[in-house]
This record gives sequence, structure tokens and C-alpha cells, in this order.
Amino acid sequence: MSRWFLTLVFVLAIAARVAAQDTAAAKPWTGSIGAGLALTSGNTDTQNYNLALSTKYDPKTRFIFKADALVLRGSANGDTQVDRAMAAARGEYTLSDRTFGFAEVSYLRDPFKDVSYLVAPVVGAGYRVIRSDTRNLTVDGAAGMQVESNELRGRSSGAALKAGEDFDWALSKTSKITQKLTGLWKASDFGDALYHFDAGLGTSVMRRIELKVTYAYDYKSRTPSPSVKKGDSALFAALLFKF
Repeated sequence: MSRWFLTLVFVLAIAARVAAQDTAAAKPWTGSIGAGLALTSGNTDTQNYNLALSTKYDPKTRFIFKADALVLRGSANGDTQVDRAMAAARGEYTLSDRTFGFAEVSYLRDPFKDVSYLVAPVVGAGYRVIRSDTRNLTVDGAAGMQVESNELRGRSSGAALKAGEDFDWALSKTSKITQKLTGLWKASDFGDALYHFDAGLGTSVMRRIELKVTYAYDYKSRTPSPSVKKGDSALFAALLFKF
């Protein structure tokens, strides 16, 4: 199912390439890549790391392409405690000063929630509630489908609805607060939903190096068995290289 994600990323990237031919804007691509690592030894041996990638293509036309990915992995005394991978790609087309349409595909893998993979391609529209040089707040809604595979329940697919909210606030030229909240519901059963929340604080330590601390919480309202917890949280830090 990861091929679905890669296919839409490729299509949106081609669209971004076509849009680039209509503008003379310099360096429309921006992004960052980073990692965090924590090791302990002695009475308890632990290893925790995270890998993050984010990119944005903004040629200052009506089209914007964004993609990000995050991998969390942790173990204690040789036993894996955290193993989660998330990714999303999105193309937005501005309709007016405040409104936009978009196509998006998201991917989740979380064996501890018995999610072998969950892929959700959707299309929708959004509204920019706040739009300024220092603060931005958007809300959006979308419809599409989701395909999920679990070891206990097997593979399932069907229509899905998604809603989200995204906020960022530049506290200064070197520091920024980010926050995001999304919900994904099965259209046939609104009691079966996946919620994601994250909030972070990033600050520049060098010209191209940023230190970011992030808190993330994922909640799946319906798990395949009572032994699988519905909620998982993570607090992690990473050094990001901006390009």
C-alpha cells in the first residue's frame, strides 16, 4: 500500500514541476531533514531515535506542494517499545485569498496498534482563518477512502472523511510554535476513527540548524483487541538541517 503514497507523491511532484515553468521565482523548494538519538546503559539499556523529513514547494503561484515523514523507534533491554512511521503528501490550489482546494494522501504504520498499514487518499477544501507574516491558522475538510491492514482483522477498505486544523506562530525570527490536529473517520462507522495531535517548538541554533521539540499523540477509537491501547504519546527532540 505504500505504493499508493509514492504514486500520489509522484503525481503531485509532477504538477509542482509544471507549475514551476510558469514562474521565475528563485529557489521555490524549501525543507528540512533531521534526527534525534538517545542512548542509556547500565541498569537499563535503551535506544531511542527519530528521523524527520519535511519539504515544501511554493513558486508563489496558486499551487503549493507539501510533504513530510516521521519515523519513531525505541527499545529497552533489547525489546522494541516504539515502532511508528507516518508520512503525508499534499498539493494545494488557491481558490481565493482565504480558500483553497487540495488533494492529499497519508500513510501510517504502527505494529503496536496492529496497523500494518493505513493509507488514506482524500480531496477537499480549506479556509485560512488567520493569514499573516507571523501567524497562520487553517481548517479543512475532505472526503476519500482509506485502506487498512491488520494482522488480526485482515485488510479492509471503504469511504472515509477527514478534517484538520493547522496553526503556526513565529515568536521571533528564530523561533516558531507549530500545532496540528486531524481526524479520520470511516464513513460507514463514525465510531471507528483515528485522531492525531502534535505541537512543537523550534528555534534556530545556527544559520541552517534548528532544534525542535515535539509532542505527539495518536488515538485510535477502535482497536482490534482489548489488549491494544487506544492512545500513544511521544515527546522527542531533533536537530534539523534546513535546505
